[in-house]
Amino acid sequence: MASDVAHLIKVASNEISRGINTFARQYGLTGTQVQIIHYLAISSDKNIYQKDIENEFNIRRSTATNILKTMEKNELILRRNIKPDSRLKQIILSDKSKELQDAIADFMTTNDQKILSAIGTLERHSFVRALKKIPQKLKK
Repeated sequence: MASDVAHLIKVASNEISRGINTFARQYGLTGTQVQIIHYLAISSDKNIYQKDIENEFNIRRSTATNILKTMEKNELILRRNIKPDSRLKQIILSDKSKELQDAIADFMTTNDQKILSAIGTLERHSFVRALKKIPQKLKK
């Protein structure tokens, strides 16, 4: 089993999740909430909707709904109606999340560097490109 690729990816994913969750706990957040706050912060020049979060994190609609409802209840995000279609709600960071933005960005950058430091400089680009391809290939 040690050479089973899916197993190795799962083990790496678990370790990455533990690190993010440990960081998140100091702010009373979950790792997923930290990642969504980071995504919204780096996408602040775009209008982001629930569908964008579903696609970005490869999660189902019901999962995204539950996460976003909790984040809204905890005043981490705001949902704003869009004029042409009141059913469509833009998701934006609250002031509470904006205060955490820099700490989260610093952590995510450091975490990425730590992950990539396990890989040679020349292999990094190929590794990231391969990781991006995996979900699309597995959906087919």
